[in-house]
Amino acid sequence: MEPPHIHVDTGDGECKYWLEPVRLARSRNISPTELRRIEVAVFECQQFFKEKWHEFFQH
Repeated sequence: MEPPHIHVDTGDGECKYWLEPVRLARSRNISPTELRRIEVAVFECQQFFKEKWHEFFQH
């Protein structure tokens, strides 16, 4: 299984961020400015995302 990560779909593109540590795994059709905005949000919500990841994959 892959390490904890999230997928973000913007409607125009998509990206994937690893959560431990937070870093961009891949992106498609998202501007650098938008990627930075998403990255900031991922950092701010990192603990929440990790908790949800573990809850989801424990079942």
